[in-house]
Amino acid sequence: MFVYDARPMASPEDIEIFCRVHLSEADAERLVGWLAWRTRHNQALAGAGDPLERLRHALTYWLDDPQRDRLLDWLERRRRDGEAFVPGPRATG
Repeated sequence: MFVYDARPMASPEDIEIFCRVHLSEADAERLVGWLAWRTRHNQALAGAGDPLERLRHALTYWLDDPQRDRLLDWLERRRRDGEAFVPGPRATG
């Protein structure tokens, strides 16, 4: 049986808004590094802007629609469970 998920795919804007609300700049920068590692991109290719600008670049150019959707689900679940947004030690700030 086919199950229809009525939620549209997550856009870079959806994830960026979530991150602006819930992540510190340090966590956003760590997320860029983690995405670079996971997608085998050089972190420097995300640009020289602030962490959220760099994150937007990574979300737009390094991930496809299904990957962005899974990332937002994952971030929401980690927030709900009280876990760090990026695996490893929690950043302060």
